[in-house]
Amino acid sequence: MYRLTPLMTQRLRRDLGRYHDLFSAKRCSGWELEELIHRAILSDNSAQHHSRWKEAGHDTEADIEVSVNGDIHRLQIKSGKLVKNNLVLSGHRLGRFNGSLAGISNYLNDQCRKTEILAVPHHTIDDESGRRHCYQIAYVDAFCLGGLRSGAWHKHGKQYRQINEHGVLFSLRPSMSWQIWWHIPLHAIDLSERFCVG
Repeated sequence: MYRLTPLMTQRLRRDLGRYHDLFSAKRCSGWELEELIHRAILSDNSAQHHSRWKEAGHDTEADIEVSVNGDIHRLQIKSGKLVKNNLVLSGHRLGRFNGSLAGISNYLNDQCRKTEILAVPHHTIDDESGRRHCYQIAYVDAFCLGGLRSGAWHKHGKQYRQINEHGVLFSLRPSMSWQIWWHIPLHAIDLSERFCVG
């Protein structure tokens, strides 16, 4: 699984601080994080990690490709939120499968073998000193995002849900073009220390 080096992490923290010098009200979103993480990877010349990011590419395979000693890491960059000992992430809109739960299950099982997820969940702290934006870096073991069975989905309100053998809750939302949401238990995540900026 791909990891940012300490120098890359330092650059990301610094750039998030600069971001919140300009924008104090909102979090840095996924599409903005893509560029900041790409820049962070390029900032550590000694690591010799070669990063390729296509702006607004919306590639279903990866947001960023990193080559390390000939090995290719295909990263999906997510923002996300930590809620009740879970990392909550949104994924692709899967309307192209026309509601086929078998097609969606097969696609998601295939994706977890091709990509890695690097998420940067956020929350704010408002106190007497003002607002601070707090982030962590989460490396998700994508292997835990597979094992879906097409017949195991059940209707829950307007959603379809399934929990795999790793305890990951998958939620399909037809009203959002069949977007997939993951509730990933912390045991499937390598989570950095929290850092606050702003």
